[in-house]
Amino acid sequence: SVCGIQHFQRAGHRHLNLFQSVYYVVVTFSTVGYGDFVPDIWPSQLYMVIMICVALIVLPTQFEQLAFTWMERQKLGGSYSSHRAQSEKHVVVCATSLHADTIMDFLNEFYAHPLLQDFYVVLLSPIELDTTMRMILQVPIWAQRVIYIQGSCLKDGDLARARMAEAEACFVLAARNYADKTAADEHTILRSWAVKDFAPNVPQYVQIFR
Repeated sequence: SVCGIQHFQRAGHRHLNLFQSVYYVVVTFSTVGYGDFVPDIWPSQLYMVIMICVALIVLPTQFEQLAFTWMERQKLGGSYSSHRAQSEKHVVVCATSLHADTIMDFLNEFYAHPLLQDFYVVLLSPIELDTTMRMILQVPIWAQRVIYIQGSCLKDGDLARARMAEAEACFVLAARNYADKTAADEHTILRSWAVKDFAPNVPQYVQIFR
């Protein structure tokens, strides 16, 4: 747009330098224009009309793509900010699978206690949210309380993102993606050890099958 308007105005009575062209384009696209710089020949005017139409078509698509990218990043998991960890109480729930029934049972039981109403739940799991879990976490009562982070409690970096060291407690849910319950318990204990090694002072509540 900048180079185009500058090029077309070479045939007009008022030539625009590079800075003036940039200024004109920015002001035109961000506001209705100030009127201090105007194209004075019809090719320049037609060019700007076309550019504005293109912007009206392209920019919404780009903003939608940007929003989608941001949501994908949120889905992959950001981090629980250190500021929130210092000013709010939170617990970390480590789960290898995200079955809606299991998570809902935990949340309903956890928040049934009157003293836990102000706590936040950081859900740490290597599994991406499926459609059902996304819908659940978009419900206002859970959207304000549950923070999903994609990661593994076997990795110190992911535990740091969940602010495990500042958590009030850690809940290690049983690994339900194992057919062998003994192997599932072994994996659960391994995850518990990893959390204990990273945050030895955080109380743990570990769910095992046997």
